[in-house]
Amino acid sequence: MVKAVSRQSRKALLFVFGASLLACGAPELEEGSAPEYASMEQSLTSSLSLPSRNPITGDTYFTNTVSAGTPPFTYYWQSTEQRAWDGSTIISGWYTGSSTEYFYCPRTGNRGEEYFWSLRVEAYAVDATGAVSAITYRGLPCSLPM
Repeated sequence: MVKAVSRQSRKALLFVFGASLLACGAPELEEGSAPEYASMEQSLTSSLSLPSRNPITGDTYFTNTVSAGTPPFTYYWQSTEQRAWDGSTIISGWYTGSSTEYFYCPRTGNRGEEYFWSLRVEAYAVDATGAVSAITYRGLPCSLPM
């Protein structure tokens, strides 16, 4: 059984999550932006590769490619899972990682009775001078047989 999550429910959940991050001192983020670490204009750009995915094991890799900027780069990642079977949303929160990160997203070949969720992967980068790229993202459907 697939249960849809309303846009209002998602907005409320993201608002509560965002408010809790702000209470903890995290920088405020708007969709499509990254926190400001420096006052310089954004000349740094990030782009996520198409994912490399093994649908059987669920091994899924994304690479954040940075153009322009001054190395070394610090890479930031966040994932969001929206689970259709119970309507829950799980947000990892921003964390630092390497330019390539691993996520779990299998895809069953059998449609019908399956656990289905969507995975949204977001990333941005900061260069050695403090220049920050905009957030880039990709989404994927994931599923497991029931």
